[in-house]
Amino acid sequence: MIGKMTVLAVTGLLMVGTVCRSYAAEGTLKATATWVAEGRFYQVKEKQALFVGAFKGLMFAETKKGDLDAAKIVCPGMIEINLEDGNESGEGRCVITTRNGENVYASWTCAGKFTEGCAGSFTLLGGTGQFEKITGNSEFEIRSDMAQIAASIEGGSVEGSASGIAVWPALTYKIP
Repeated sequence: MIGKMTVLAVTGLLMVGTVCRSYAAEGTLKATATWVAEGRFYQVKEKQALFVGAFKGLMFAETKKGDLDAAKIVCPGMIEINLEDGNESGEGRCVITTRNGENVYASWTCAGKFTEGCAGSFTLLGGTGQFEKITGNSEFEIRSDMAQIAASIEGGSVEGSASGIAVWPALTYKIP
């Protein structure tokens, strides 16, 4: 789930990069990110798992233009999963790095079912260089194959990696 959020966050930031560097801008972008999550699943209660790790991938703007297209995204976070009913919720942060080395920072939260996806909000918190004062937000969704790993915990914890996708259908941004 976190991976999906991370991917969504990266996609959003890549879209923001399509904005011209030298002047104030605002707009709405659609972005997608593929990701791989690496971390550890912990059994925190009977039938309750917690994933703690990072989602890493590439964010792609639908327009295929701008600084954020093909930007790297890293989203550390955690997702709690109820192994009986499949409900999950997560939160974390993201760093989206452009090809020029500038960063966009974001936070995310999500809720859903671990077999169906985790949807929530993605918020831009600032950055470096031209993105220093960027603001914006979007709904986003992450989907992954994490359910198989979470279901395999038999007491204690297990390391794992999963892959997935994140989608930002309408990331609004403003660069003052």
